[in-house]
Amino acid sequence: MSKPKSESGKEPPRIRFGDDLLPAHDVWHKMETVNVVVDAIDRFNQKFPELASATTRDVVPLVRQRLKDIELHMPYKGSQADLAELAVNLLSSMSPEEVIDTLEQEHGARIGIVDLIQLAGDAAYRAALSREATEYELNRISPQQAADLWNDLGRPAPGGGLWNAAKVQALLLLKPD
Repeated sequence: MSKPKSESGKEPPRIRFGDDLLPAHDVWHKMETVNVVVDAIDRFNQKFPELASATTRDVVPLVRQRLKDIELHMPYKGSQADLAELAVNLLSSMSPEEVIDTLEQEHGARIGIVDLIQLAGDAAYRAALSREATEYELNRISPQQAADLWNDLGRPAPGGGLWNAAKVQALLLLKPD
């Protein structure tokens, strides 16, 4: 079975449902069913409070909150090359996390840190980190503190593994543009 396409032949809007991005039209059907069931449980709890269990009372607000947490993802309309160029340009003045947020908010491109590195290239990623490490050094943040921060942010270290002071010091030797 092929994926449904929008009128323009591009990928349809997707909605994050749990850990997956599903076609929006599929999710709407699931959400309608969930809403009907939650409303029925809520009515049951209201009408027969003596029969309602802690589980049935707790599930209504939980499911309603989860439904509010579902987010829409509109596919990026430009080409992969346009997105890559944009990512490189943004990395020249922003942190990787800011670039990821900007690409999603302003261009509808939902990517993670590894996707960003693949898209923009290792050199652009290292240059952004070098610039940031230099700023940290000027503000008396040690290489080990920077490594700890970057590990907490989930940023991949060049060559793999976790960040450490030596890897951050190697970045300080690069001359940021």
